[in-house]
Amino acid sequence: MRLFVVVFIVCYCNLTSVSFAQEQYPLSEQKLFFGDCAPFSVDMVFDCYRDFEEVETFLQDVANQYPASTALSSLGKSYQGRDLWLLTITNFETGPPESKPALWVDGGIDSDEVVSTEAALGFIHKLVTSDDAEVKQLLDRNTFYVMPNIIPDMSELHHRSPIRPHDSTMKPWDEDNDGLLDEDPPEDLDGDDEALQMRVVDPVGRWVIDEKDSRLMRRRKLGDAGPFYSLYGEGIDNDGDGKYNEDWPGGIDPNRNYPGNWNASQNGAGPYPGSEVELRVSLDFIQNHPNIAGSQHLHSSGGVILRPPSVPDLKLPASDRALYLAVSEKGLELTEYPLATSVYDWNWPRGSTNTKRGQLWRGSNGDIKGAESARFGGNFYGLSMDEDNYAAYGGSIDGMYLLFGVLSFANEIYTFGEDTDGNGTISTLERLAFQDEHMDGRVFKQWTPFDHPELGPVEIGGWRKFGQNNPLAADLPREVERNVDFMMLQASILPHLDITEAEQEQLDEGIYRIKAKVSNLGFQPTELAIRRQGGRAMPVKANLSMENGLLLSEEAEIDLGHIEGQSMTEATWLIRADAGTQVHVEATHPKGGTATLSITLGD
Repeated sequence: MRLFVVVFIVCYCNLTSVSFAQEQYPLSEQKLFFGDCAPFSVDMVFDCYRDFEEVETFLQDVANQYPASTALSSLGKSYQGRDLWLLTITNFETGPPESKPALWVDGGIDSDEVVSTEAALGFIHKLVTSDDAEVKQLLDRNTFYVMPNIIPDMSELHHRSPIRPHDSTMKPWDEDNDGLLDEDPPEDLDGDDEALQMRVVDPVGRWVIDEKDSRLMRRRKLGDAGPFYSLYGEGIDNDGDGKYNEDWPGGIDPNRNYPGNWNASQNGAGPYPGSEVELRVSLDFIQNHPNIAGSQHLHSSGGVILRPPSVPDLKLPASDRALYLAVSEKGLELTEYPLATSVYDWNWPRGSTNTKRGQLWRGSNGDIKGAESARFGGNFYGLSMDEDNYAAYGGSIDGMYLLFGVLSFANEIYTFGEDTDGNGTISTLERLAFQDEHMDGRVFKQWTPFDHPELGPVEIGGWRKFGQNNPLAADLPREVERNVDFMMLQASILPHLDITEAEQEQLDEGIYRIKAKVSNLGFQPTELAIRRQGGRAMPVKANLSMENGLLLSEEAEIDLGHIEGQSMTEATWLIRADAGTQVHVEATHPKGGTATLSITLGD
């Protein structure tokens, strides 16, 4: 997701290269825009944004260097024909990937949030290079499916052109309903390889220069003396309809295209759920891999851990909500982000104070607040501003939760600016002051006069691509690290079946009662309550087998239902067999994995 100050518009031109002036951006900083990143290595640092070719090379290098724990595959082709790469990571010696509980991670579903791809690659790097015993244990018992870039076409447009693209695929779409496709994109008019905003003096304009800072614009109020301005995206009126940049490249947002709670009236929803090939191939993969129990979908920005619901009509069962809050609370401790909330309760885009019931936030001393009240029904002192709520139908985390029973999170990576007045939000003025003081003014381009071919004298300026939505190089490693930590946390709490004990009791000559204690050692239950309520939950199955002997119980396979996190249940069989017979007990669930234990009768 993205925070807009007024309108962030960028340019659709020069799709093959970007050449920022060296005097404007030092050579050490240019790699932020160009790629030219260091190749994969054990001791690499994530301080650079990779284009498609570099991401592809990174994944191929990992697969070639770590064949015992990785497998690289292409799920299909993007609209423009780029491979949609997926890396599977696990210790293949401890079992096939499909037999283990899995975490799904994706990035790049919002094309201008390129930090998300770097965080996904950082997660891969941690898994394959770490010597930490806990990481190795996760690889032994879990599987990781990582798709670093879901819509590479638009991310490449971000890297290879001045445009800051919309969150959409490249498939043409008629955004202004005039029967034409992508006919009025932005342009870079002043030749600085960026397309930002234009402001032009207009007697009936709805904007004035903000008296707090002349670089900012605010809405016109009664009594304002002017001058008044109209705001446009940088470019010309390509289709002659009096509007500017109203039909960009593409237009269908994969993060509003998920089945589950798709809504045709949602902006960017597309013609039908799953219409975009980039999303559809990932959904097909997830459907065919029911071992996926958790997911993280990487975004930018705001420094927020998001969870379902994304819409007002989705109500989470109490146990699922409590699970989300518990994991979110730990996530805030690890990331040191300021807020964890449901998507719908996140006050976006207006940025009003987030202290609602069910939200968690960090206090000034670093303590997590709101947790107990959220769980046990206490009262809050904060604001509840429902008019600011933003319903996001067809989003990834609701889709994963509803369709597949996956514990899904979306991480809004990176916080730009500081809440210097302590009111719980970071205003545009605070962001501007932050970039002046801490970022050498590199994030906002000063308004510069330009003679527009249609509008006459205008000024061009505004927020640049990097710094306010994606961190600059110095801050990128920390953002990657903290989100990798949260992904590791979620992997550690996935369901994990184990047969902690199998007992035998001899009832008569050759007659035995076998009792197995089947445990879920993970914090997460084998099935979320939303699946159980909908009648779609798959039970844990326990099965007994032996080479010689007679089963006296009705069935060898017993349905154990679901097992809560860190809980145990029992399965019991009666058998007739000779002493010395080997008896094998197996417990299995797609999201909990497979556990086995063997006993010898008479021992």
